[in-house]
Amino acid sequence: MRLLLFIFFCSLSACQLLPTRQEQPADIKDASIDAQINPPDQDISVIETVPLMNNAVISLFKQAQSDYQNNSFEQAIGILERAYEIQPNSSPVTQLLAEIYLHKGDFKQAHYWASIATKSGPSKGKSCEKSWRILALSAQQLGYYAHQEKALNQKQNCLVKAAQRY
Repeated sequence: MRLLLFIFFCSLSACQLLPTRQEQPADIKDASIDAQINPPDQDISVIETVPLMNNAVISLFKQAQSDYQNNSFEQAIGILERAYEIQPNSSPVTQLLAEIYLHKGDFKQAHYWASIATKSGPSKGKSCEKSWRILALSAQQLGYYAHQEKALNQKQNCLVKAAQRY
């Protein structure tokens, strides 16, 4: 009987040693990631291309941006995925998905969506540069250093500087 009580109390105390399940942290934009995605000292391209979106996608995109700004990441992702179903070649949609996943710490999803954004997005300007920057950041976090280097090189190709005038 004492042996059973001893085993019972040992098993209870062993439960205390196991890590407790922690709730997933709330979705909050990380200022350091945001500064890397949108650096204040970035060069400005003289050419900016703006991808076209149909009206339904524009409406969904604006709602997702609002949800993202209010730290409702899951809701924004759901809306953006719906927008992607409507217009899969919309690079602002895939770029924002990549940015949100980067903030969530889901670097594989960020890399996936940033890859799509770089393929379907503009080849010049701020949007192009941002897509490649997000791809480079997610690749770095995943340890895909060859992808990171390629993305950083491609990011430089997005920038079009003004010609010097004499």
